[in-house]
Amino acid sequence: MSGEELHENVVRVERRFQSWNGVTIVDVHEYTKGEVLHPLLNEGETGIALALDEVGGVTEPRLKPGEACLLDHKPNHMTLVPRGMPLWGHATKELQYSRYALLLFDLGTLEQRFKDDFQAKFFETPRLRFTHRRIHELVRILIGLSDDDQSMTLLGDSLTSAVFALLSSEGTEPIGSGLSDRALSLVVSYIQDQLPKQIELCELAGLAGMSQWHFSRMFKASTGLSPYQWQLDARLKKARHLLLSTDEPVESIAASAGFSDSMHLSRQFRLKFGMPPGIWRKTHRS
Repeated sequence: MSGEELHENVVRVERRFQSWNGVTIVDVHEYTKGEVLHPLLNEGETGIALALDEVGGVTEPRLKPGEACLLDHKPNHMTLVPRGMPLWGHATKELQYSRYALLLFDLGTLEQRFKDDFQAKFFETPRLRFTHRRIHELVRILIGLSDDDQSMTLLGDSLTSAVFALLSSEGTEPIGSGLSDRALSLVVSYIQDQLPKQIELCELAGLAGMSQWHFSRMFKASTGLSPYQWQLDARLKKARHLLLSTDEPVESIAASAGFSDSMHLSRQFRLKFGMPPGIWRKTHRS
């Protein structure tokens, strides 16, 4: 990155920051030439470093710069450190490129949003070089979301909620039988009424009177869809209605239905209905 002081043997670094739901995710691409040792997380942060790609050599987490990690290397390894404990990253001299994600947790915000499901004990002890297939998959999806697509707010909230819950409860919470009819009615009506506004997962969970993670699982048990998928379906139905009932251009309809732009609407519309909005309108009007 231009203007950034690079650590020894680091040739180039590219970073992208995104935040959802009390979790900041930093997607880091690091190009190296020679052995590397530098800080990953500072003492004021509770977070995780997750290895995504390693080319030519391997990376290693260290709690102290001069003390090697005694645990065996694993692909896509991750390390969690609590606040008050720094984390260092070491790379062998053979490493040419690494991609890793840093997940920084605002525990105050997470405790407020997760309420009784918040388990601070899971973030008080360091965990080195552990792996979790589902967390790795969710982080891959998160760092692939567009920076400027505000229509992804609910999806980003849901994914970070799932990552946090898997870390703090180890995925042991039972799904249950679903939301009550009243809670489900409140939530789906709210999603519909708020279009095209972007809503957060905490708003929907609040209507149901439960934590975000518990709500997400109960909602899917009730509907077969995640909150984001339900919202997307509601947007597409509104766009379809406007295509039939008005002469508005596709660009205006996209904005009215809550899509980031006409390309986003066209992509999702084609996936749902098998053709672009303009062709669908001509076909069904005739």
